Amino acid sequence: MIAVLGAFDGFHRGHALLFERAKALALPLNLEWGAVTFDPHPGLFMKAIAATLFTSRERELIRIFLGIPRIVALRFNEDLVHFSPQLFWDFLRENIVVDGVVVGRDFRFGYRRTGDVALLERYCREIDASFLSVDILEHFGSKISSSAIRGHVESGQCELAAKELGYPYFIWAEVVHGLGRGKELGFPTANLNVPSWKLLPADGVYAVAVLAKGKWKVGALSVGKNPTFQDVADVRVEVFILDYEGDLYEESLPVFFLSRLRPQMRFKDAEQLVMQIDADTKRVRTVFRRSFELHPEWYSGFLIGYVEVLTLLGYTVPKD
Repeated sequence: MIAVLGAFDGFHRGHALLFERAKALALPLNLEWGAVTFDPHPGLFMKAIAATLFTSRERELIRIFLGIPRIVALRFNEDLVHFSPQLFWDFLRENIVVDGVVVGRDFRFGYRRTGDVALLERYCREIDASFLSVDILEHFGSKISSSAIRGHVESGQCELAAKELGYPYFIWAEVVHGLGRGKELGFPTANLNVPSWKLLPADGVYAVAVLAKGKWKVGALSVGKNPTFQDVADVRVEVFILDYEGDLYEESLPVFFLSRLRPQMRFKDAEQLVMQIDADTKRVRTVFRRSFELHPEWYSGFLIGYVEVLTLLGYTVPKD
């Protein structure tokens, strides 16, 4: 196997370049290739980060979208934290057949990151395995990295996150019962049960694309504590899907963030809130239409991946 090594909190454009090189290396040799990563994410395990960009199911969807044939997720634990570079290398070879390795030039491994690409190349040469280190991809003069993308997401910069990911940031979560206030106001929302370790965008209202019942729909999503009514203690994620009628309870919805329309606001009364929501829904149609025209490959690719992931997990693809 040609192994692309990394923590891979999701897969961004820099990672996609590594995968292109691994594929080019593997095909002439008739070898399989794929990403070799860790579960849980090392940063989450060591409390260096509070939340990850993507869950395991979401990473599987991205894998299919990017055409990565295989992900090997090695168990990350306290023992692995203290492995020397040599012990890590031995551990890797115990878990996969290493025909070759592809990494970024800044890749480090082993206890306190004491192993570098020069050492890893030497290990590969010793077993006659291929080795390739790839230059770091930059965007506007800065390195494209998962940590930078987390910063974009946390500040609500959806467009910037999408440019560095190569696709929109998204959440794939189950619909649960809420307070029902959206329905009372004439805008019924689906309340999403997002895992605590999944990174949420900044509080606000977003234009989103939603895969509901296997079809793309335009939506307006709210992240926050419903400041107008002040009766919610925790952050809620609620999406109003335009031009949709039906029950979505216990469905799982992939929701793609296209643009932040505005921050959360406190309105004088429900009537003012309804007027604002009505204005928001008009804007999200424009944002969705522009996105669909500019990036049709996002919508076709993720729809195919969504169907494949559900099939792999043994679920029936929902339909209207």
